Amino acid sequence: MARKTKFRQAGLILLTTAVVLILPNLTRLFT
Repeated sequence: MARKTKFRQAGLILLTTAVVLILPNLTRLFT
């Protein structure tokens, strides 16, 4: 149980970091 939630939390952190890194590049491409 605890391991699964921790794994999910790590995935969310990775997703957020990826979005933060990718979003500025996307906006730069579209502008």
